[in-house]
Amino acid sequence: MRKQSDIIRELQDRQKELQDRLNAAEAICKDLLSHLYNSEVQGRIKFDDYRIKYTQEAIERREAEAKAKQLRDNFNTAKADFRDMAEANFWTLVFLNEKQRQEELDDIWSTITSGLVLPEDAKRPQHIVPELTVDQLINRRAELLDSINKANATQYNDTIEHCNQSKADFALSMERERDKQIAEINRKDGLKESERQQQVSETQAYFKREIQKHLLEMNRQISSAEVGLKRLEDYKAELAKVEQALAKQLTH
Repeated sequence: MRKQSDIIRELQDRQKELQDRLNAAEAICKDLLSHLYNSEVQGRIKFDDYRIKYTQEAIERREAEAKAKQLRDNFNTAKADFRDMAEANFWTLVFLNEKQRQEELDDIWSTITSGLVLPEDAKRPQHIVPELTVDQLINRRAELLDSINKANATQYNDTIEHCNQSKADFALSMERERDKQIAEINRKDGLKESERQQQVSETQAYFKREIQKHLLEMNRQISSAEVGLKRLEDYKAELAKVEQALAKQLTH
């Protein structure tokens, strides 16, 4: 094993080598800056500015300032998005009691800030839901009635029924056609067994893709119809609340 004195001497030699390189780099920088500013004094001043600016303490301070600014920007963006979403959910919030309303606002804030880094002391902004006016209720009632009248529950239900039936019928039809084509391939003469197996595999893969494609399309249409039905039920439920609130306002 090497002696401790040898290790220390090696480290000292490396330190001296690094210091020599640092001195050379400083000299080159000063020389270049002096040429750039046509003045040795100005070059030295600029070099000192850079040395102060790029100390580790200065770098850490700038990084901390940049991080703090990013956190502030994130918070400001989150507050703006929260306000917009809360206002967009006015007709949901307005019919809730205070406890339910605050829980709903908490959910909105959680959704917006999920995965977003905020300052440690960041809190959800307060949001005041204004009292309903008669004009607001009348206008909202008209909007809901228009939406309800445009929706076609019968068509939604027919679509769901048709698509479910189509999934079964199409799959059965395609499976019969697949089996027919595979039987024809198996009856072909002059085919190598490897060729026969390849044609069978390709035929099976083709019909599997077509059945899956049809299944996905039918499921898409079913999902869309179910969303339409759910939206219609939501309109009707809100309409009942609007009419109740309107009747209450008009009788006071």
